[in-house]
Amino acid sequence: MEARGEQLLQDLVSHEKSLVAKVEEASAEAARIMEQAEAEARSIKEEVERRAEAALGEQQAKTTAEVAAIRERILEQARSRVAALETQAEENAEAAIALVMERVTP
Repeated sequence: MEARGEQLLQDLVSHEKSLVAKVEEASAEAARIMEQAEAEARSIKEEVERRAEAALGEQQAKTTAEVAAIRERILEQARSRVAALETQAEENAEAAIALVMERVTP
């Protein structure tokens, strides 16, 4: 009977060692999976940041081009108004000179 108890105890110890080994393997596997997940998360984060920077650059370029086009359109309108005002001023100057000449000369 004592031999049988000793055998059961040996079996229990062996089973416990087996369980401990399985737990250690599971812990190592979990650590490996966590490391892999963290590496993948870093990679995804870097890709998202890269894409965001690229999109920002593209948007800045579009905005700069739009601003330049608007600026040029406004400048062209201003040039056109200045030209019209210069023409009107010349016409008014000629009319003013003619009026002065009429009043000054008999």
